[in-house]
Amino acid sequence: MEIKAPTFPESITEGTVAQWHKQPGEAVRRDDLLADIETDKVVIEVVAPDDGALTEILKAEGEVVESEEVIALFEAGAAAV
Repeated sequence: MEIKAPTFPESITEGTVAQWHKQPGEAVRRDDLLADIETDKVVIEVVAPDDGALTEILKAEGEVVESEEVIALFEAGAAAV
């Protein structure tokens, strides 16, 4: 499953991955905070869509992302490694 950057407000075209709160293999619950994306106006939280685990981070901290760009891969129901 793909984890995407949220849809940014109309006046914002891109943001920066400010911080990852979870790492690949770490178990998460639905709605756990995965990452923060910082724009020039606001910090947007990216949350887990389901219980499971991140399998891969595609955009590292400090990288620029666009609205709805894939930033990580997630496996629903996955147990922690």
